[in-house]
Amino acid sequence: MKNMWHVGPSPEWPLTVAIIDEAHTFFREYKGSDAETKRLAALTAENARLVEDLVKKGRSVGMLVILISQKTTGDAIPTFIRDVCPIGLSFAQKTAEAAVAALGDDIRNWPDASPVTLQDPAYVGVAVMAMQGRPGYTRIRTPYVSDADAARIAEATSHLTADPALRLDALLDTTGRAMPGDDTDPDDLDVTPDKP
Repeated sequence: MKNMWHVGPSPEWPLTVAIIDEAHTFFREYKGSDAETKRLAALTAENARLVEDLVKKGRSVGMLVILISQKTTGDAIPTFIRDVCPIGLSFAQKTAEAAVAALGDDIRNWPDASPVTLQDPAYVGVAVMAMQGRPGYTRIRTPYVSDADAARIAEATSHLTADPALRLDALLDTTGRAMPGDDTDPDDLDVTPDKP
């Protein structure tokens, strides 16, 4: 299957949503020459490589990645990841630079839509959204959801979700691939999706 969206998700090939909250913590740069700092720097580099692959290649096979951070500057979320995300969304920002980091340089051409203008309490829950292939920006309002309502909705819709770990074997069987450690040389394992 070159593009899951041509047929839609199914129990055999479900939509998978990876939400990475406080994403900046996974891309923090470590500088130093001691062994622990080098280990952490390597881990950060691997996190960035894997997330970039998921963002770039995952959509066509039904894997959506949502990166959430209060700060979306290049030192918080690497630009090589941020720039391939097809949708940008920003709640209120204090500076034009923060708005540009979240939504791209084109937000400077749309001053009325800038998230810098959302500083008033009347704009709580309002965000500015940029969508790939569409000119300009759209404001959206997200409703307040109480903890009790969130729990009720989660319980009522829990039957629509599945633990990815429980589905992994079925997905691997579908693709003909195996997990590392299943009598397969990890260097020979290719788990990247076929290019569309």
